Amino acid sequence: MPHVRLGLLLTGAVVLLAGCVAGRSFRRGEQATAAQQFDEAVEYYRQALQGAPDRPEYKIALERAMQAAAAFHVTRGRALEAENRPDEALREYRKAMEYDPSNRSIAVRSGELDRALRDKIEASRPRPAIEVLTEQARRNTPE
Repeated sequence: MPHVRLGLLLTGAVVLLAGCVAGRSFRRGEQATAAQQFDEAVEYYRQALQGAPDRPEYKIALERAMQAAAAFHVTRGRALEAENRPDEALREYRKAMEYDPSNRSIAVRSGELDRALRDKIEASRPRPAIEVLTEQARRNTPE
């Protein structure tokens, strides 16, 4: 029987410790949210929820932080596009999609930007010699 009591005591201590860690993570998430550090807030809220998955306020806080982080990255992506920095803008849109994968407008804009970047890269590549020779032959062949 003493082993059972010791086991119960240890289990209770672990649960209590997990609750303290979850609470600390939640408070850090709130601080990060207040400072508009949404990526950090998401991580802290995830830790809190992992430590106490039955706490609805942790789930709600995580969802709100993820929405705020997605909006933040979309805004940054648009600003980077306006500054003609498409590579960085695409990274921001992809980060936003990690937080809000159901947002179709982010996915569409990310896809458009990705295609434009690929087309730009493809256009800047030197054409293979065989293509150049074939084109020259076509131009020099009388019709």
